[in-house]
Amino acid sequence: MSKPKQEEEKLFLPDPEPERIVVVVRAVCGALAGLFVAGVNWLKFFEELGRAPTILLFLSLSVAFSYWATRYGDVFWERWRRNPFWG
Repeated sequence: MSKPKQEEEKLFLPDPEPERIVVVVRAVCGALAGLFVAGVNWLKFFEELGRAPTILLFLSLSVAFSYWATRYGDVFWERWRRNPFWG
């Protein structure tokens, strides 16, 4: 059995403490990506939803993406680029 590449080993490890501006940029970009994914999924599957579930969908995905982008940094974006899950 071969040893996994070092790049693969760190996929779930958070980055060391980044600077404040880096955290803000990651959070904003993650939130925008979450809104994009929510919008695409809403147009594909959930157009008939009411107002409350639609708001919940958009809020939850934007907060989740913002958290993941802030916590995992470039590794999150690399994994998302390799396996996008917007449909």
